[in-house]
Amino acid sequence: MAAGSERLRLLLLLPALRRRDWHEGLAAALVRHHDVTAAAIASPAYPIALRLSPDLKPVPPEPVPEGGFDIVLDLSEQGVDRPGRVLRPLYDGSPDTLALIGRLQRGECPLLDIAEGGGEILASSYAAIGDSGRLDGQLALVFARIEALLLRACAGEGAPLAARPERPPAPFSTTRLLKRAARSLAARLLAPVRRRSEVRRHWNVALRPDDLTPDIRHFDLAAYTPLPVDPEVFYADPFVVERDGRAFLFAEACPYATGKGVIACAELDADGIAGPFRTVLERPWHLSYPFVFEHQGKTWLAPEGSTHGGVELYRAVDFPHDWTFERRLLPEWPLVDATFFEHEGRLWLFAGAGTHGGSDWDELFAWHAPALEGPWTPHALNPIKSDCRGARPGGRPLRLGGRLLRPAQICEREYGEALAWLEIMRLTPDAYEEAEVESWRADGPGLSGPHCADLGAGIRAVDFRALLKA
Repeated sequence: MAAGSERLRLLLLLPALRRRDWHEGLAAALVRHHDVTAAAIASPAYPIALRLSPDLKPVPPEPVPEGGFDIVLDLSEQGVDRPGRVLRPLYDGSPDTLALIGRLQRGECPLLDIAEGGGEILASSYAAIGDSGRLDGQLALVFARIEALLLRACAGEGAPLAARPERPPAPFSTTRLLKRAARSLAARLLAPVRRRSEVRRHWNVALRPDDLTPDIRHFDLAAYTPLPVDPEVFYADPFVVERDGRAFLFAEACPYATGKGVIACAELDADGIAGPFRTVLERPWHLSYPFVFEHQGKTWLAPEGSTHGGVELYRAVDFPHDWTFERRLLPEWPLVDATFFEHEGRLWLFAGAGTHGGSDWDELFAWHAPALEGPWTPHALNPIKSDCRGARPGGRPLRLGGRLLRPAQICEREYGEALAWLEIMRLTPDAYEEAEVESWRADGPGLSGPHCADLGAGIRAVDFRALLKA
């Protein structure tokens, strides 16, 4: 029987005075596959400033259960000495969630590990924490990722992080917590005034005609020409397709009035100047990332619609404006930024996904199939990457001098802050290796990105974000 399918006897040790809602969720997830005994044992209390957290549910301590268990999951935050196999989560190397909170107070992503008693790391993630800046929201994302890592470790899955961030400890600070609360209150009080003079961080697309071999070693946003700014609509996720001597730009178009993205297309002239956009696909839900690709003599469009689940495939009936729905792949998965490419005789699908309530910015999943219609088989190591510095896809993979490069979003400090180029060194159904070779950042006041790039045509395309007074 495989490690992931073996029913185990688990002892789940929880911190009595730091018990949270996510502990109950973890216990419920474990019970579906294992025999679980849970006990809340004596633990230190949080500082007074943290005790009002809405998901904190302190309970009286219980005796530590005796008996033989296959695995002890020690979430006590103090390191219980138990015989046998003991697994515990670490937050930047510490079992204490105060170390985690101290890291989040600085707006920094935490390094999460599941460690075995002897110190061996079984599973890791450099977890994204979102853009909200709210401590409770950040904690929810982190604990969801810890839950996923614990489940993987119990199933004999997961892997240590290849490149670990090196940073000094970030101790918890009551002063920082109070200042953060004061800033949050001030923001709510000033919200009506700020709305009257709102400054948006506006996504736009920039283009550059270039028939030379792409050079990912050097990036300068000033070498690209931005589309004229439309203050009512932002454009992002650009993909360029050439057909019969003509070039077409596909992008997400999202009106601020509705907040619901559609897929739009504009024809480009030889100088990379875009004509008017025309909506080519709209659904009742939000659409983005219009991945357009050729396969077996047909043109396909696979837009992101993660709130609907899976990946919908559309076939061009009259390119570029008329598309017909063909099928939905992996409907049970809330996939983001699905990216298709062929490699060594297989068709691959790479995508991000938020599992167990975690972020969809920091984990990369892969499937392979003999043909577009499937069957689609998950990679043996899924997720093949758990790292906010280059997991979520960021555009069309590029073959360059015999190398296979994929662009990926860097979401360490914020969503779409920059783009990493990673070389895929090894890709088989049961192995994956990649290495970062370059990163692109839009330098300048108020600028961020790119978070999507397409260099496969004679007109290069990137997106970026800049300040725009509403």
